[in-house]
Amino acid sequence: MAAKSDVDTQPASVHKLLGNERRNLLIRYLSLFEENASVTVRHIARVIRGIETGTPPTQVSTGDYESAYNGLIQTHLPKLSARGLIEYDESAKEVVVTSRLQRYASISVLAQLAISV
Repeated sequence: MAAKSDVDTQPASVHKLLGNERRNLLIRYLSLFEENASVTVRHIARVIRGIETGTPPTQVSTGDYESAYNGLIQTHLPKLSARGLIEYDESAKEVVVTSRLQRYASISVLAQLAISV
């Protein structure tokens, strides 16, 4: 059986993780923080939805915010946590950035550049 780190670097596994635009935005945004930085899910949801809609985070509507927030806590954050890219405290609704996140952020940026060429 392959070790977790071996599975994580398989192209199909990486593609599955990075195959969602919101998750790509999330990974790239979180990569702006230093390792071990703590960020609230509320903050992340406003920023991500602001990027998606071209709206400043402070002006994101309640409906847009709730949509992003629910998607993050139900899908995206648990997936990133399971892969070790973040530590996700479900009860506190906080995310801590890990050293593994930067590798995936770099892959995400390179993939975006390759697509846009």
